[in-house]
This record gives sequence, C-alpha cells and structure tokens, in this order.
Amino acid sequence: MKKLISLLLVLVLALSLVACGAAEAPAATEAPKADAPAAEAPAAPSADAETTYAHPLQDPRVRQALWYAIDMDAIVEGLWDNTVVAAKKSLVPEGSWQADGLTEYSYNPELAKQLLAEAGWDGSYTIQAVYYTANLLDTITAIQGYWQQVGVNMEFQLLTDNLTVLLWSPSPDGVTSAVDWDICFAGTNALTLGEFYNRHHSTAANNSTVKWNDELDALIDTAKVAVTTEQQKAAYDAIQLYENADATVIPLFYIPSWVVTSDKLDMAGNAAGNDQFFYQKNILDWKIDRADNTLYTNTGAVNFLEHTATNPALFWHQELVFDRLLNADASLTPTDGLLAESFEVSEDGKTITFTIREGVVWHDGTPFTAEDVKWTFEYYPTVPGANTVMTDVINDAASIEVDGNKVVFTFNNPQPNALTVFSQWPVLPKHCLENVAPENFAADTFWQKPIGTGAFKVETVKLGEYTTMVRNADYFLTGTGNIEKIYLYPSTDAGDTNLITNAQAGNIDYAFCKDSAQAQQLMAMDGYNVETVNVTFPRYIFVNMFERPAK
Repeated sequence: MKKLISLLLVLVLALSLVACGAAEAPAATEAPKADAPAAEAPAAPSADAETTYAHPLQDPRVRQALWYAIDMDAIVEGLWDNTVVAAKKSLVPEGSWQADGLTEYSYNPELAKQLLAEAGWDGSYTIQAVYYTANLLDTITAIQGYWQQVGVNMEFQLLTDNLTVLLWSPSPDGVTSAVDWDICFAGTNALTLGEFYNRHHSTAANNSTVKWNDELDALIDTAKVAVTTEQQKAAYDAIQLYENADATVIPLFYIPSWVVTSDKLDMAGNAAGNDQFFYQKNILDWKIDRADNTLYTNTGAVNFLEHTATNPALFWHQELVFDRLLNADASLTPTDGLLAESFEVSEDGKTITFTIREGVVWHDGTPFTAEDVKWTFEYYPTVPGANTVMTDVINDAASIEVDGNKVVFTFNNPQPNALTVFSQWPVLPKHCLENVAPENFAADTFWQKPIGTGAFKVETVKLGEYTTMVRNADYFLTGTGNIEKIYLYPSTDAGDTNLITNAQAGNIDYAFCKDSAQAQQLMAMDGYNVETVNVTFPRYIFVNMFERPAK
C-alpha cells in the first residue's frame, strides 16, 4: 500500500510538470545527499572519477542513478496490475540464462542522489526522451516523477513515423550521435540473446546508443561464435555482468504476449506461441464457424505492408503469404523442412545443404527455384534496418552455391543461429525484386500487394481499413480446415487500438495482443479465450551515450 501511495504522489508530481510544461519545470529543491546509504553502487567497467565526459549520460554513475531512482515494483503493481515482472538486473529474465552475481537495482533514491553528486550532476540538463508504444505513457510519466525527485528533469515525446531512421541510425564515426534524443523507451522481443547484445557492437547497423568500446566488442564477438550451450552461457554471462555494472541499458520489466481466440475458431489442437515470430500454426487445418468461412484477425496494414527483412513474421501477411526453408514449432525451435524438402548440417557446423522442394510456384505462377533462395539471402543483409540476428549469420557466409535443386551455404565460422534464421526469414521472389535497390526495398510497389509461395494470397489492401487474403488453391500442402479467407484489421507493432471494439462486436476470431490492459478486458468477455505466452520481451531504456552534434 505504501508503494501505491508513493506512486500516486509521483504521478501527481509528474502530471503537474506536464500541465505546467516540462521545459519550465524547476530543479529539485532538495540537493542530492552526499552521505552514503547502506547499499553500494557497482563498480562500472568504464567508471573513473577522473574521467571527463563530453555528455552527462556517458558517465556510468549517472546511468546507475537513473536505474536506482525508479520504483519498478510500485509501477508494476500500480500501473500494470502485476501483469508484468519487474526487471532489476538484466535484459534476460530470471532463469538459467540470467547470469549469477548481478547487482540488483532495487529502488534506492538516496543512492541515486549520491551517484549523481559524485558525477557532478547539477540539475541543469534536461533529458530528451522518446517512445513509440502508446501503452507506456503512464509508466514514462511515473519515471519522470521519480527522476524529478532525485533532481533529474526529463521531457518526452511520442514518435509515430519513420521509426527505423529516427531511432536506430548508427553513429557515423563512433563518437557523434546520429539520432536527436537522449533516451528511448522501447523493447526487444528476442529471438536469440544475440538480438539484445549484438546491437551494442560498434559494427551494428542499429546501434544508435552504445559508444564504441573495444572491451564490449570483444565480449560480443566471443558470444557470436559460441556454438555449444556451455560456451553460449559463459559468453552471455560475461556480457550481462559487464552491462549490469555499466548500466549500458536500463531494464524496466518483462512483458508477455497473449493469443486471443473466439469460440467460433477450432485451431485443431495447435499450440499458441510467440506470434512476433514465425511458427507452424497449421492454419490449413483450422475450422471457423462462420457461413462465409472467413477468419477475422488483426495485424492488417495501416500505412503499408511491412517487408520481411527487419521483422520476418510480426504481421500475418509476412507469415502466411511467404514460406521459409524450415518450419519452427511454437517454442521457435527449428524442426523439419518447408520449402526445403530436406537439409543437412556438416559436423563442424559450417556447411548447411538444403534440397529444395520441387513443383512449388509463386502466386503469379512463376516456378520457385533454388536461385530464389540464393538471391534472397544475398539480398537481405543489404537492406537498411535488416534484422541483425539474420545479417550476423548471413554475412559470415563464405559462399552460397546452387547445384540443381540444392543450395549450399558455407560459413567461415560455425553458426549456431543459422537454422533459426532459415526458419524465420522467408524466401522472396527474385524475378519480382532483383532490380530493386536495397534502399528502395521497403517502399517498392511490390509491398502494395506482395506475392509469395504461401498458403494464402493477398487479395485486397485498403490501407488503414482492412486487408484480405484468400486461400492458395495451388499450395503444395493440403489441410482439413475450412478457412477460405482471412480479414485483417489494421494494427501496428505498437498494438491494435481497435481490438476491444472489434472483439465486442464479435469481429475477432484470432488476435495477437501485446497490451496487458487489453488482455484483461478480453479475459472478461464471453466467447473469448486468452492464452498467456511467456516470451523474452523486456521493456527497457536505451541510453544514448554518443556525443550530440553541434547545432
């Protein structure tokens, strides 16, 4: 109860700042206390009392202070109704993959004030924050209040367009920032732990926050070539210990996702999984109790149909219009072949040979061939904003060779994530896209009505209204279900603002939900089943440690 009262006071303070204009908010009236509290701050790898920092957020003591100043337990209880789990140590949730020996950043405003005083923080700098997920607004407002209590001012704004460029443009020189913000409230739904940490490497195409660092680069490089579970565990433990002490990022909480189904839908015993990635749902076996054999869902187009180089299966057109070489199960573990009839992995893990399924055709009737596979994976890494899990694997390929209906990938190093990549990133039609420059890939007219080899074909796209897909009569697999059409309501990565309205009207049969408040509302509705899917999905603060360009 005390935590909830404290949170309410913090929210009142933060909202008063918004009402008055955050830019005009005064510094905290109470000076940071220099007397040491009971807890001690961890020694950051780069912390040095004699170091002069070009930007205040480069000082790890400031980043540690920001972390200690947030009462995540109160936020989780008061704003999230305990539907999420507070993160106090690492981007990795508690369990076998979280490192031992991590410092716990429990709420400690006195220690936060001490660290700020040691760093020479005088309250004159106002942190500029951005976010793109609307359901974080209350959380960000609370954090603004907590930080104000320790003498840190923050202004924040919602970003809605061109997020890849505005958020994840890398530094051009390793020193100067390419983005115009100090912190970003965001999240990463990790397919592998490398998706958290590879983006902190100096060579990462989406590293807009972590200043180039040889020590951290070396730790990440070790993890990239770790093959066995033991090697991977040791490598990721070392990165977690480093970033925990350095406060490279500030984890807030872990959030699950939810799969919503109506009582009109029979999924034929198939399990619900992490719908932000591809897994084999066997949708051709599903049955819908509607006279028109149409399934109603979300993840339709708002402004455009998103391509597959960044998020391979976040939206249903990415998942059902295209096919992968391999299947994955509901746990995202690669299983058997899909476009590949079979595959072999060499003993040293450096060569993977796919035997391509024959008789498959693209939706326009063009035969699918091994050349499509070779071209796709040579092209993907060149696309701006391409997912680094995929590019890290494919960029290590010494060669991709076609021999009849076989495609042979030969890597310079063992690639433990290769099968995962081939089960997530779909093959694209070479004959449609080979003349498209990578920088124009996302905006090419192909994405107005893309063609694939998948179980469903795009029929109609009404941007911001609906998208329809129809069953592919020429698909190489058959099923026992009756779904002939899929009607998709528009939604974005940030969520589906009309999900509750559509569900109340009986116009949702299957939906993927990332909003805990919506999940709770759906749980209370008759005729719907809501299944919680535990995923490695932290919400956290990206801290921009690069120097700001002169204006």
